[in-house]
Amino acid sequence: MSSLYLDRKNLAIKLDGQALALYEEGEKKGTVPLHLLDRVVLRGNVQLESRVLGALSERNIGLLVLSGRNTEATAMLAGRSHNETSRRLGQYSTSINEELRTPLSRWLVLVKVRAQQNLLREALAARPDCRYPITSALQTINGIIGQLREDSFAISLASLRGFEGAAAAAYFGAYVHLFADSLNFSGRKKRPPPDPVNACLSLGYTLLHYDAVRACHTVGLDTMLGFYHDVSFGRESLACDLMEPLRSLMDHWVWQLFRERQLRPEHFSDDNGRCQMNKAGRQCFYGFYESQAGPARRLLRRYGYALSKRYLAGSDLVG
Repeated sequence: MSSLYLDRKNLAIKLDGQALALYEEGEKKGTVPLHLLDRVVLRGNVQLESRVLGALSERNIGLLVLSGRNTEATAMLAGRSHNETSRRLGQYSTSINEELRTPLSRWLVLVKVRAQQNLLREALAARPDCRYPITSALQTINGIIGQLREDSFAISLASLRGFEGAAAAAYFGAYVHLFADSLNFSGRKKRPPPDPVNACLSLGYTLLHYDAVRACHTVGLDTMLGFYHDVSFGRESLACDLMEPLRSLMDHWVWQLFRERQLRPEHFSDDNGRCQMNKAGRQCFYGFYESQAGPARRLLRRYGYALSKRYLAGSDLVG
């Protein structure tokens, strides 16, 4: 199974038997058999027949629609959900019980911070010229990991978020030194992303978030109800939870793309303070993401299944 990325203007998609037919300005350009697909990612002015949505849903093929500004999702189709509703009952029970949420949240923060630690250790070996900022960040992160281990029985959600924030500040303080000055990357900035590195991180996190949404949906969990991220209007908090330990993996991929010069400054342009990735840059990014994303998707599904079992057990704790 594979992903289909469609990033063209004036493209129309129709159902042609057991395949998607692609039309450009009324002319048929080709077909893609549905049985080969696991997800479809659209960007730009793409028209869909309503029958296409039904066919994708029936075959459990995901759909992600990106905005014309590259980095934001405007619509998602996750496919069929699991039929075991007792998992969601256990999830709801956990969401209102901080004693049940805290151990899960501590695990999540610890795994995330360890992943940041691992990336910086690799960076230290690859970039001895950045030894001072990387070593300083590692000292901070090592201390935070020690505190997370020592305080495991007395820690609160608020203190966990404090530890995560402190680790992220130290981590990105070192991460910025891994990129050329010409990229103007000075730290994580989301809306709008002002530089090529932030544009890539935002797009990558969007793709990873969608894979987390699908992982939740597949095992029958409510994507809006997390254990670490609180409920927030319009946010898939559980998907945000699941992708947190994998953010450093995306950071590593972005670093690799620029380090190997697969992405270069000429792949980007400025649009009133928003950095835009051009079509050649997006093709490179999509291809690289697909070549690397398999293990991350399997890990997200594993996290989802583990949580569903935990929630199913936890549902017995609340009468």
